[in-house]
Amino acid sequence: MKWSDRACIMATVAFAASTTLTLGAGTSSAATVTVTDSRPGVVEATPSAPPPPPGALIAAFANNQLTYCSLICPHIIYGVVEVPGALVRSPSVYSAALARTGSVDRSRGVAAASVTGPARTAMAGIIDNDLNLVLPRAQNALEVATVEVLNVVDTARSGAGPGAVGKAVDAGRTRVLDALNAPIVPNPPQIAVPKTPAQESALATIDVGSAVLFQAPEILLVGATESADVAAKTLATTGDMNRARAAGAARLDGFVTQAQNSITRALR
Repeated sequence: MKWSDRACIMATVAFAASTTLTLGAGTSSAATVTVTDSRPGVVEATPSAPPPPPGALIAAFANNQLTYCSLICPHIIYGVVEVPGALVRSPSVYSAALARTGSVDRSRGVAAASVTGPARTAMAGIIDNDLNLVLPRAQNALEVATVEVLNVVDTARSGAGPGAVGKAVDAGRTRVLDALNAPIVPNPPQIAVPKTPAQESALATIDVGSAVLFQAPEILLVGATESADVAAKTLATTGDMNRARAAGAARLDGFVTQAQNSITRALR
C-alpha cells in the first residue's frame, strides 16, 4: 500500500460516511437546523445559513486529498530517491571509512548510517505529518460524519416526517463540510458532539480503531527506523557491536511504550 493511500484512509472513510448525507441533498430546501427537541436524535428547525450546494462535500474531500499529499508526498519522494541512492553508495562509503579509521566495525557503522540516516529523515517526515496533522483532521471528519448519519437515522426512526428528515440531512451536510474545511493544526481537539449512547459508542470504536490500525503501527515504524539509525551511528562511533545493539534496542523500547500508551488512552 502506498504511503499516500495509507495516510488518507481515514479521510476516505469519512467521505464514505458523509456520502450518505450527500445523497440526501435536495430533500429539503430549508435552512440548516439545530437540535432543540428533547427527544434523542430528533431535529427541530431553527433558521440558520443555507445548506451546502450539491457537490460541496465531494469538492472539499478532493481538495483535502491534495492538501494531505502536499504534507506527506515530499517526504515519500525524498525517501524513494535518497535511500536507494545511499544503498548504492554504501560500498564506497565503507571503503573510505575503512581507509580512514582502520576499523572494520566502525566502517560498517559508517556505511550503515549513510543509509539509515536518510531513511530516518524520510520516515519521520511522513509519520510526524500523518500522526499530528493528517490523521487527527481526517478522524475528526469521520467522527462528525458518523454522528450526523446517526442523527439522521434517529430522526427517521422517531417517526418524524420527510421534511424533518431532510432538515436533519441538511444540518449534517453543513457540519461535515465544516469538519472537512477545518484548519489544519497539530493535534486538533475532537469536534464531533455525540448526543446519544450509540453515538458515543461509535466514536469510542473509531478512537480505538485509529489507535490500533494507525497510531501504534506508525509510532513503531518511526521507532524502527530511528533505532536502526541510532545503532548504526553508535557502531560508527564506538566500533562496539554489542553497545550498538543495546543503544538501538533501548531507543526502540521507548517507541514500543509510546505505541502501547496510544492504545491504552483510546481504550479509556
